[in-house]
Amino acid sequence: MVTVNQKGTTQMSPQAGIVLIEEIAPRLRSAIPGVRKVGAEDDEELYQDGLAMAAHLLHGLEQRGKQVTAGNVAYYTILHMKSGRRSYSGGRTDVMGSGTQLDHNSMVLSFEEAVGFDEELGEPITLGELLTTEDDDPAMTAGRNLDWSEFMDTHDHRFEAILDATASGQTMEPVAHRYGCSLSTISTLKRRLSAELQETFGEDILLDVARRPEWQSSINVERERVACRADRRRG
Repeated sequence: MVTVNQKGTTQMSPQAGIVLIEEIAPRLRSAIPGVRKVGAEDDEELYQDGLAMAAHLLHGLEQRGKQVTAGNVAYYTILHMKSGRRSYSGGRTDVMGSGTQLDHNSMVLSFEEAVGFDEELGEPITLGELLTTEDDDPAMTAGRNLDWSEFMDTHDHRFEAILDATASGQTMEPVAHRYGCSLSTISTLKRRLSAELQETFGEDILLDVARRPEWQSSINVERERVACRADRRRG
């Protein structure tokens, strides 16, 4: 039996610290393997988490001047951990929380988790393949639109028409006809636009626009690898 009486203090007493390290910690370490793990949790992580919970419990009892045994503190700490409580959370509303997952109200799956099977390719379909998209990230699109909007605000409609025609692969003749100018004038505006684009966005802007994002390349490489393997099996 340990009697601690440190009412009003904000720090654990040396006596309680010795009880925690020498008496409670060994009990926790021996009992942690019986605690059900969630996700990537392991015994060492749960031991450290349980030690933090025991310290909090012991300090609260100490502040109230209660008598407590090391066995009781270790017992209730393990009981809390088995119910899904952790030192950082004890609720059931966090979808990532241990208690929520132990109650089977949520689960964390790897993107490599198989969710089906492609009979044609002879390969499992992973969760990541269902969630991936070739569209740009919305935040990147919004930022790019803001940059272009600021740039185009300083130019007249001829430059916008030149950009639209270039992006769609059209010739400059319709643009010249629309604004009543010659192709030579349009060519001069194109060179000016190119120079100002490089000055504003950097010299590699044209290469960056044409380059496929690396994350899309990784997805395509994986898809091509699976397709090649399927072709070899069919051959």
